[in-house]
Amino acid sequence: MGFKAFNLLMVLLFVLAASVQLNDPDPLVWISVYLLSAVFCAAHGMGKLPAYWPMALSLVAALWALTLLPAFVGDVSAAEVFGTVRMESAEAEAAREFGGLMIVAVWMGLLEFRIRRIA
Repeated sequence: MGFKAFNLLMVLLFVLAASVQLNDPDPLVWISVYLLSAVFCAAHGMGKLPAYWPMALSLVAALWALTLLPAFVGDVSAAEVFGTVRMESAEAEAAREFGGLMIVAVWMGLLEFRIRRIA
């Protein structure tokens, strides 16, 4: 699968991630992060994504993710994180949020890399 197809898949996954945040305690923050990521992916696919924008989102997501580490490291198992979609514990929820933020951070970093490589 080429990069364009994978980027389109990421648009869909980010929109899906935003849609499942409706029952979250703080849905607007998470919906905003995931929809902004989807918009950046779509804009990149159309060649309309300005440099530095994805890097800014990547840095915000990575730094935010790092603040979540103390909430779950050593306190939650993989089974708790991936075993169910329900919120079993605050630690499992923090681990899931960390994962989502790291996906955003990595993908936005990759978009920034591709923008700079093409320019």
